[in-house]
Amino acid sequence: MIRFSNIASTYNEYLDTLYSYALHLGFDEQTAMDAIHDVFYKLCIHHSSLNEINNLKSYLFRSLRNRLIDMKRISREDSAPFIAQDETEESLPFQLRVTVEDELIMKEDAEEIRRKVENILDRLTDRQREIVYLRYIREQSYEEIAEIMQISVAACRNLISKSITKLKGSFLPITLLLMMIK
Repeated sequence: MIRFSNIASTYNEYLDTLYSYALHLGFDEQTAMDAIHDVFYKLCIHHSSLNEINNLKSYLFRSLRNRLIDMKRISREDSAPFIAQDETEESLPFQLRVTVEDELIMKEDAEEIRRKVENILDRLTDRQREIVYLRYIREQSYEEIAEIMQISVAACRNLISKSITKLKGSFLPITLLLMMIK
């Protein structure tokens, strides 16, 4: 629970995390910042309802995701007003980028491993990449992920399980894989 006077500190605390999440969802830097500012503007305007927020982190992630979906929908409508709008929020292209420390692995080996990891991650669906990011990189609980992605906790657990099963089928140990995408 936060008070109006704490919105600035909440903004500073969550800005980098929310920004990273928006970029992983495939949005450009400007759109990401606009959406984050819209979320915090809404918090400022409706500060009396902040007492109803049980989990601020999940609320911010869900609000940002919903705002980005709205912005994508509006952008699509502006660019093609007569095209059928059958895409849903499930079609957000969630992307994970791999970074490898040069001190740990020789440069040639690092590039080879990076390619292998990206190939493994490409086998996952957008939603599977998103859920892996939220669970293992952002360390969200199943309940928080379910709230953010607007799915049931059971569906969340099932999607995590399917994602990990796909990742286990690779030739790299799962812990190494998760460390590399972190």
